[in-house]
Amino acid sequence: MLLAMATPRRALRVLHTADVHLDGDSAGRPEVHAAQRRVFQRIVDQALAEQADLLLIAGDLFDHNRVPDDTVAFVLAELNRLRQPIVILPGNHDALRTNAIYDRHDFTAAASHVRVIRELNGEVVDFPQLDALVWGRAMEEHEPTFQPLAHIPARDAGRWCLALGHGFFYPDRQRPERSSPIFADEIRDTGWDYVALGHQHVQTDVSQGTVTACYAGAPAIEWVGASPEGAVLRIDFSVEAGIRVESRRLR
Repeated sequence: MLLAMATPRRALRVLHTADVHLDGDSAGRPEVHAAQRRVFQRIVDQALAEQADLLLIAGDLFDHNRVPDDTVAFVLAELNRLRQPIVILPGNHDALRTNAIYDRHDFTAAASHVRVIRELNGEVVDFPQLDALVWGRAMEEHEPTFQPLAHIPARDAGRWCLALGHGFFYPDRQRPERSSPIFADEIRDTGWDYVALGHQHVQTDVSQGTVTACYAGAPAIEWVGASPEGAVLRIDFSVEAGIRVESRRLR
């Protein structure tokens, strides 16, 4: 009697970004908003150049929920340059409050390959063609009682398991002084392959145990003249080689 062998997971390449903060200038300067848009265009360019299978945006794509319709139209036009799946997690700046941007605009209707995490207790997005699952928990209020990694399900050993979270990292268990805490032991106990984080604007590796976890950082934190320079993370998943994370400078 022949037994069917389990099909090994295919190799996977992911681009991880966060904290783009489109329209994030209190003075409303057009040149700053234009520079932010150029950064986002470069992120899309990078996803194309890297031939990424999946783009993860771990919160604060927009700086606030009052962004005008033309900014949303710009984002959708850029995302429609891609054909690979895209998952967007609302952050503390574009949280799912009343009249949230993701309530006013249906991103999936405008771009069928885009998914916005909307469930307040978390949801799984299944990508069978990638042998991958993506989980995230949408934020309604940025407060100390909100735990971005709460309610995460057990890992599926037959898929690449990727989680999204937006909040402040604590290496030790303590009463949180900041909102949306993410504790080191929470990351470790997920058992998932990769936790894509946003909120802290510097690229930081916060991996715990067997779980790889990183903050992508803000994609533009240095300004050279009128040209923002920044980076995103590229993550390569392979059964043979494991998980490799590289910082990739925006082209």
